[in-house]
Amino acid sequence: MSRREGVHRVDPTRVAWRQAGDEVVVLDTARSVYFGLDRRAALLWQRLVDGATQHDLVTTLMDDAAVDRERASADVTAFLDDLHRHGLLAGA
Repeated sequence: MSRREGVHRVDPTRVAWRQAGDEVVVLDTARSVYFGLDRRAALLWQRLVDGATQHDLVTTLMDDAAVDRERASADVTAFLDDLHRHGLLAGA
């Protein structure tokens, strides 16, 4: 099982975030870099904050975007990879 397949946690020592309508603004406090998340990414972000697993995120995206599991899984994997690459998740 890769790190992407388990539970992912937002790194509270490095990240501050706020809901802005149906979007989320994330601040990497270590580098003073902002990230804007659109509605679907914001939905996945909130689920991460609530402790969702990758499987939960895939199901959420399938329901919200009306896509099949394969597409949702690929999109969630890309989303998590981006968050890890930018150091926004604990253990990244």
